[in-house]
Amino acid sequence: MTRYFLTCLAVLFLVIQAFSQSFGIRAGLNYTKFGSPLEQGVTEKYSLANGFHFGINYAYKFADKLALRGEFLYTQIGTNYEFHGESFYKVPIGSAFVYERGKADITMKVSNAYISIPLTFQWQMTRKLELSAGVYGAFLIGPRGNGTIYFEKNKDSLFFKQSLIHNYNKDKAGGISSGAVGSAIYVDGKVVVLARDAGAYYNYLETEKAGKLYNFFDFGLTGSLNYFINKGFYFGVRYNYGLLDITNNKVDYIRNTYDKENNRFLFSNDFDRNLGLEFSFGFRF
Repeated sequence: MTRYFLTCLAVLFLVIQAFSQSFGIRAGLNYTKFGSPLEQGVTEKYSLANGFHFGINYAYKFADKLALRGEFLYTQIGTNYEFHGESFYKVPIGSAFVYERGKADITMKVSNAYISIPLTFQWQMTRKLELSAGVYGAFLIGPRGNGTIYFEKNKDSLFFKQSLIHNYNKDKAGGISSGAVGSAIYVDGKVVVLARDAGAYYNYLETEKAGKLYNFFDFGLTGSLNYFINKGFYFGVRYNYGLLDITNNKVDYIRNTYDKENNRFLFSNDFDRNLGLEFSFGFRF
């Protein structure tokens, strides 16, 4: 009798557990950008870039329509960036640099890969609709950027186009992304051959590269709305709002001016945050 009673209790416990927790998967597309102040006197723009996400989630139901949900996601967060206007370019000559002023046109797509861990409270509003809100913590594992710069001081001797192929974690000061030869330009009476593909810190001295451009950890607010097509399959929309500065201000330099007296970068104190939407399909077991 005792064994039968204990078996019934065990079965009842498993049934309760089955109804009070769930596991799921979801994947979809991201549309994100940086929320950043714009430099004055030039045309600068941050716009939505696409990426993707996928991961698993676990929800513990602690009331009839309320649950606590944790997730483990791989996600790409970035921005499309444009700069057009008066700027400067540090031309490498031997182990030194010469600053040249001119007009720069830069286009860049930044795509930063994170492991994100959202923690949210979810409310089952109706049989079809579910609302959630909470916070996320994200760990940067793969920051990259690709684009081009066209720089022109005068059309006779100093104008060029250069590819920007950036790995913000691995690139070194003065580093290039390939051994390909780029444009030959005329500076201070010398012919200088530039790299075709510039790394993230191609124009930095070792003393100017005080770390990496993007910070390792991000934290922010998140909220979502899910529509259930059936009991397990759903479509969701989520908005993420970063609360931390994602750039290292000791490395993030101002593009339209520099320290002429000391021949060095001027660094920015701007606050740059991640902003974005996620569109997902998911299944809850």
